[in-house]
Amino acid sequence: MDFRIDMSNGQPVGIASLDGRLDAENCGDLQTFCQSWLKETSRLVFDCTGLDFLDSSGLGTIVSCLRKSLEQDGDLKLAALSPQVSMVFELTKARKLFSIFPDADNAVRSYASGDKA
Repeated sequence: MDFRIDMSNGQPVGIASLDGRLDAENCGDLQTFCQSWLKETSRLVFDCTGLDFLDSSGLGTIVSCLRKSLEQDGDLKLAALSPQVSMVFELTKARKLFSIFPDADNAVRSYASGDKA
């Protein structure tokens, strides 16, 4: 997982690139990384361009990261969901919890404008 801070809108937004699979085997890694990212900023974007597979454990971890971000007066926005990953959010109705954008740039810009997807 790649993580960088974007300051283009004058405020720190953390962008995490999720790749491959997010499942029971590796969702603990995301949980650990998320805790350290939240020390830098509570405004997060998960760029899912490279995320091929998401199971219920992975979804639970993403929801947990959202909750922790909200507890710090931040937010977690999702970007570039593949059809397979998007289907998981649709079927579980988790889509209602997140602002979802077509790409990470739009998600980052939404923090400056206060937009919801």
